Amino acid sequence: MQAGTIIDGRYRIIRSLGGGGMANVYQAWDQYLDRDVTLKMIRLDMRDRKDLVERFHQEATAATALVNPHIVQVYDVGQYDGSNYMVMEYVDGMDLKDYINEHFPIPFQLVVDIMLQILDAVQAAHQAGIIHRDLKPQNVLIDRDNQVKITDFGIAVGKSSQDLTQTHNVIGSLHYISPEQTRGEVASTKSDIYALGVMLYQLLTDKVPYEGDTAATVALKHATEPIPSVRDFDPSIPQPLENVILKATAKDPSQRYDSAADMAADLKTSLSPRRAREPKFIPAEDDETRLMPMSEAAATAPESAPANSAEDDDSAEVVRQIIDYGRKGYPIEEISRLVDRTPKYVRKVLRNNGIKFRDPRKWVLAAVGLVGLLVAAVVAMRIQSSYVQVPELSNLTQSQASDKLNQLGLKVDSHVSYSNSKTVASGSVIKTNPASGASVKKGTTVKLTLSSGAEKVRFGDYTDSDYGSTAAQLTAQGYTVNKEMKSSSDVPAGKIISQSIRPDQRVVPSDTTVTFTVSSGPAKISVPDFTGRSRSDVESWANSNGVKVNFRTQHDSSPKNQVLSQSTPGGSNISTDTGLEFVISDGSQSSSASSNGASSSSSASSTTGNVTTQSNNNGQQSLWDQLFNHN
Repeated sequence: MQAGTIIDGRYRIIRSLGGGGMANVYQAWDQYLDRDVTLKMIRLDMRDRKDLVERFHQEATAATALVNPHIVQVYDVGQYDGSNYMVMEYVDGMDLKDYINEHFPIPFQLVVDIMLQILDAVQAAHQAGIIHRDLKPQNVLIDRDNQVKITDFGIAVGKSSQDLTQTHNVIGSLHYISPEQTRGEVASTKSDIYALGVMLYQLLTDKVPYEGDTAATVALKHATEPIPSVRDFDPSIPQPLENVILKATAKDPSQRYDSAADMAADLKTSLSPRRAREPKFIPAEDDETRLMPMSEAAATAPESAPANSAEDDDSAEVVRQIIDYGRKGYPIEEISRLVDRTPKYVRKVLRNNGIKFRDPRKWVLAAVGLVGLLVAAVVAMRIQSSYVQVPELSNLTQSQASDKLNQLGLKVDSHVSYSNSKTVASGSVIKTNPASGASVKKGTTVKLTLSSGAEKVRFGDYTDSDYGSTAAQLTAQGYTVNKEMKSSSDVPAGKIISQSIRPDQRVVPSDTTVTFTVSSGPAKISVPDFTGRSRSDVESWANSNGVKVNFRTQHDSSPKNQVLSQSTPGGSNISTDTGLEFVISDGSQSSSASSNGASSSSSASSTTGNVTTQSNNNGQQSLWDQLFNHN
């Protein structure tokens, strides 16, 4: 599949990560969640094989049921162009087989750390009722920080299920298959433990325990031959560490660890000095497991017969001679020659009679021991001089870190990785692999992880949103939020009119200040006191401030168009959408009531812009009014 291909409108293929017998594996980018993923898709030539499709579904089902930091998580499944695919957690690293080839020999403590992570994942699977059945280094991924994740549950099966297991049908990889599986027996949790023992063997030796020209030869060795000793390969491997392998790979499943957790508990203390003198584990042939002390054979075997089997029954004369020679300080070998007895017997007689003697063997042993100590000291000094500690490089630039490592005789991996950091400046070192403080050989390559700065997120579009809730939400996310108020007749009070950061801009919340322009509602203005002022003053003010006004005329002796009263008192604050009414004089003298004693009023109005005019008349319009309105 070509790089750039989009799967289901979401997953963009970045590069191929390889493939196996039934599927191709790619690194992809999840465009919805902005993250790297691994996409596994059944090969085109295999997509119609029901058994492989079933195995593919089996893997997805098994992995989805497991939640563990050391098991690759399955995010999604689907179909594309007729082929099933599965989207999984992306691990930036390599499989354990390649890791062993690249890093061997691996320090014992790191071997233990890797195995403990694998065991934690297997224990989680077993507790969930799932047997992996194909544990091997190729199915174990390890990232650049030595974090381990198990994958490929394609032939995993529930403890009570035999859907994929048939008698006389071997399931799993041949170099890691348990003896009982070679006989066609159903796989169990003990079968997984056997494979884990073989993997530990490979971590310590860079090879599998059994090789052969044919599959049958390898299977027969698994079933019948004792596993080779890792201490024969490397005598520096502690006996307790080898014992973990021996117990995990016992031919009889009942003699193996009861669980992955038990194996992990034993492995944790395998490098402890308290177990330094632990004897070799020997699986019992009668279903009883025992530890055979290294000195047990010597302790239980009969001693070699003395030259004279009647030594213990010797006459008192011989004993007396030995005592006499001993008191005179004769060497043991000389006394032995004079009395024709073994040196061992001579020492016994002298010791039983409280006579001290010089034993040249002690001096030889002491000399040998001293030489051994000197040799060990020289070797230790040489070893120590060839090892250095990885320095603390945090917050240094890549150039500074490289110089510091080179000065110590360490190499720098040309490929650096990047990670987001809020505390370390972009381009500076966050961590190293091996970690700072680790003791490594000179010439070891150190991998740098540099900061790509704090993680950026997309900023949203908050216009027309409520400012109070928006500000609270963003403040909780680390933003600094400022507010500017602005009157608006179109946007309700409290709503956001605009923002200083454009929508979809990528920002670091803790480093970002956003200013929102917030509506205060229509503008507030102060109403002047227009009493006694002219209509034109009101109109000028109303037009300047966008205020709607209404004029109502009234007969009054005041000058025409002079304001007599207003609906809102002077000095009041109003919004621009509030209407005002003004009563103005028509400039006439007060008139008396009509002859019938009744008076009536009517109004006529005319409107121009924001200004409305109404006139009040008593009875019929006067000639003055007619002339005024006409004009």
